Amino acid sequence: MRKSPLISFRQSSAWLLSIVVLCAAGLWLGQQWHDYPPVARAETAATNTEMNAKIGVIDLAAVMQRIPELRAELTELQSDLQRAQSQFQKRQSELLSLQKELQTLSPESQEFQQRQQTLQQQMSQLQMEMQLQQQQFFERERKAYLSALGRIDEAVQKVARAKGLIIVLKQSRPPAATSNPQELLSYLAREVIWAEPNLDITDDVIRELLGPLQK
Repeated sequence: MRKSPLISFRQSSAWLLSIVVLCAAGLWLGQQWHDYPPVARAETAATNTEMNAKIGVIDLAAVMQRIPELRAELTELQSDLQRAQSQFQKRQSELLSLQKELQTLSPESQEFQQRQQTLQQQMSQLQMEMQLQQQQFFERERKAYLSALGRIDEAVQKVARAKGLIIVLKQSRPPAATSNPQELLSYLAREVIWAEPNLDITDDVIRELLGPLQK
């Protein structure tokens, strides 16, 4: 069944009118976007990103460096470690002297055998004490970091909830030019490659941790 010329004409007219309306709307939107300052567009995009994402980032290493209790504990630990190493080195030197004296005796003599047995016992005892001391230092260091991390977690939760964040990711700030290779490798292995500066809550967490002590 063929359509009447009138119906075909009406459909053609409606189609042409739709095209005209769409073109006019496109030109108006393009003009409005062109007139909108690029800086304002960028600021609006950044604001929308911050509002929609609700993501924060934090540099844990930078926060840990600002905790006085952790710094004091690690400083004391380092001092105790150096003192223990000095004492062990002194005892090792004494055992080496006894070993040299032992070489002046005849291996067949009874005195040699007695001194050798005593020396071996002392060396074994010293090695056991060194291993035990090392484990104790590791345990002190572990507890110090765990305590600091517990405080940091609490501060992060307070800041995140106050800012309405749903997730906080760990990031690393660029190392200094004098950094050692290990620090550079750690920076390369960071989880967040880049983030908007206004998403960084590191300073907010430090202020939450230090409170009135923050300078």
